[in-house]
Amino acid sequence: MCGRYVFTTPAEAMLRLFGLEIGASSPSRFNMAPGQHGWIARAGEQGLEAAQARWGLVPGWAKDPTIAFKTINARSETAAEKPAFRDALQRRRCLIPADAFYEWHGTRMPKQPYLLYAEDRAPLVFAGLWERWERESQPLETFSVLTTVADQAISWLHPRMPIALPENAREEWVLGSAQNAVELLKKPALVPWTWHTVSPAVNAVRNDNPTLLEHWEEPQGSLL
Repeated sequence: MCGRYVFTTPAEAMLRLFGLEIGASSPSRFNMAPGQHGWIARAGEQGLEAAQARWGLVPGWAKDPTIAFKTINARSETAAEKPAFRDALQRRRCLIPADAFYEWHGTRMPKQPYLLYAEDRAPLVFAGLWERWERESQPLETFSVLTTVADQAISWLHPRMPIALPENAREEWVLGSAQNAVELLKKPALVPWTWHTVSPAVNAVRNDNPTLLEHWEEPQGSLL
């Protein structure tokens, strides 16, 4: 799954990845969490457009936005069948830029957090879905990250991972047919994953600073 991710230098990254300009003052996110707003690229009138949406998809038919706590991720194998995701998969697909994501591992609480990223530090682009919920005066736009079975290299950490799209599939994912999009989900990018442990400070969503990305080792207890 994907429950937290990192997206730094948004203005530079959105321009480099998608050729889209956003406000230069947009801050880096070192601990992007569900319920917070992040950048996505989606279909616009002239190709891709940039937008900010809240993480945790709220389908148009939902009575209230609380469903978002259950829809931060969508399983790629079943998204076409699930009521919460099937309309978005047909008509409202998006790209979610990231530099890395966090995952937790261990048998005792609190679990140890890890930062996962491409070995060459190349930016990641996750396959996503977005929706617009219009029960209030201000429409709420939301998104979900599509996941798949984890690569063997990182399956020890978690059985699921976000789907990273290869560069040549990104525009097709957003602008192509729904049928082609479903096929693209079966061919995620082959990311050379690497990882390291990070501080438990990432557990608190209020913490959002570069130190969260640093390698961290649990202090050893003293025998004295």
